[in-house]
Amino acid sequence: MNRLLPLLILLLGTVGTTTCRAQDLPLDVDLDYATFLYDETASVLEFYLSVGAEKLDYELTEGRYLATLPLDLVLRPVANSAPPGASIEPVLEENLIFRFAAFDTSALLPGQFFVEQLRTAVPAGEYTLDATFPATSGRPEVKVALDVVVPNYTTSESVMVSGITLASHITQAGEGDSANPFYKNGLLITPNPKGLYGEGQDHIFYYMECYGLPEKITDEEYTLLVFLSESNLPQPMSGYQERTMRRVRHPDVLIGSFDISELPTGSYFLRIALLDENNQALAEQSKKLFVLNPNVERPVRAVDEGYVRSLYAVMSEEEVEDNLAHARVIATQSELSRIGRLSDLESKRSYLARFWQVRDTDSDPASNGARREFYERLRYVADRYDTPFEDVWETDRARVLLKYGYPSDVDPRPFDQQLVPHEIWAFDNIPGQGTSLFIFADREGLGRFDLIHSTVTGEISEPNWQQLLQR
Repeated sequence: MNRLLPLLILLLGTVGTTTCRAQDLPLDVDLDYATFLYDETASVLEFYLSVGAEKLDYELTEGRYLATLPLDLVLRPVANSAPPGASIEPVLEENLIFRFAAFDTSALLPGQFFVEQLRTAVPAGEYTLDATFPATSGRPEVKVALDVVVPNYTTSESVMVSGITLASHITQAGEGDSANPFYKNGLLITPNPKGLYGEGQDHIFYYMECYGLPEKITDEEYTLLVFLSESNLPQPMSGYQERTMRRVRHPDVLIGSFDISELPTGSYFLRIALLDENNQALAEQSKKLFVLNPNVERPVRAVDEGYVRSLYAVMSEEEVEDNLAHARVIATQSELSRIGRLSDLESKRSYLARFWQVRDTDSDPASNGARREFYERLRYVADRYDTPFEDVWETDRARVLLKYGYPSDVDPRPFDQQLVPHEIWAFDNIPGQGTSLFIFADREGLGRFDLIHSTVTGEISEPNWQQLLQR
């Protein structure tokens, strides 16, 4: 098992509208990995790749549309003691070609993706994976990097837990399924490299393995604790915790799922602990994921500081900071000044509650229509205008849509030989402005559309904007 085994999957899946890296670049790709026991000299390393179906180029072949995607993979060790610029010999170099099929490209939507799984065996250590999607006639090169840690599961005297595979589906394999690329230990496991759940994907599935239990536990059973926690908080969430007794064996395959259809939008951790008879942890493992449920409101609780029942009272510090960054997009100059002076977490929570309350017609922050409309727009732009250059709400097209709403008309012009790719947005009636135009241009050819001209007061204005479009 010394070479990468390309598992060529013609599998189309869906997830909810993503606020992760739904890149408005030539490709929408996400990469994840997990490691498992193999032998004394190496561990199994599995890579999980998702490719946005909407971003691929298809050709009609024998009644279906086929897309071809080349991929160059290089896995090289990380040598912390090596001098700067030292060459590290790769342990794996592969040139792969994936082929994907779709029967109706007009029906492809953001959030639909193909899934690939790549498997190899490598010695324990720290690695960097460089995944390069070479340039084609219609698409520039795209690169994705991933830091990889591969444990040695055979040398430890303690119980060890493999990596966690987050999955979209896990089912029992049937007769003849052993040839399926997603087959493992009698199961069919469809990975979810995005780690995104919610609309269209209301169950989190997970797969992992634990090793060394018979050597560490004299009892016939041990306790498995699996739960979800908010952001970086360690405690289990109410209603999202499972505690079961399991027979001691080596290895022990652990699978399960949680229904997250009623879980509010946010970042979460799936946490797993193996406990002995004294309820002490023998081994632990965790995996971060994201839930997108825009129609599920966060529970509210009474708090002090003048923002009773505010949904911000239950947000983590990381989520509060993200919400402040969102608010800056539509904030007035005086509000921006006020936000810049906020120093502690409680004052930030209080300010956010007031920020949205003054923009809404009702007084209940748990059902704030203005805030709900803003985050519906944010979901929309996250699918279309996110780039690796900056956070989605800071891109020009996203900022304009979040601030002024949906344009009445969008005129995309990506293929003019004389002009750089650009878009013209028209708004029928921006309050106080009337009919308005916004011109966005990709002058660097990187898929980044910057605002070069607008007729709205306070926005960038360039009377000779047509000249800026010249190649």
